[in-house]
Amino acid sequence: MLLQPRKFKWKSRQTNRTKRSTKVSNLHYGCSGVRILQPYRTSAKRIFRFKIFLKKASRKSDFTRRSLWINLFPHLPLTKKPKGMRMGKGAGKLSTWYTYVRGGVFLVEFYNLRPGRASYFANRIKHKLPVFSKHVEHYSNSIKVYGGQKNKS
Repeated sequence: MLLQPRKFKWKSRQTNRTKRSTKVSNLHYGCSGVRILQPYRTSAKRIFRFKIFLKKASRKSDFTRRSLWINLFPHLPLTKKPKGMRMGKGAGKLSTWYTYVRGGVFLVEFYNLRPGRASYFANRIKHKLPVFSKHVEHYSNSIKVYGGQKNKS
């Protein structure tokens, strides 16, 4: 089942224009992660696919105590009208939920995952994203940043 809020009052909301943000967040939970460098709007379906893909990273968690955090949740409704509908007469039916992520925010964080495996999963995630992103590692006292380009597939 796709992600959606439990309770909501209104089925439609005004969509905001995307703003460039230079705010840089830090790793809150894990030792490495994928940072988004541009504003990004994603749907509940795509977030759900990320969750399914990243279950591989947290496999055997009872033995290795691996953890991962996805810092996204779709909380904004998106409405659409049927294809042959004329203009006017309201917002339309609720089609999906989405979220808006500003630039500089960590999309995924890993904890207790080997650096090689973390970079492998980060590169796979970067290939799936349509925006520029970086892989950041913070093991012990050193911080390493890998890549800042968009991977084309």
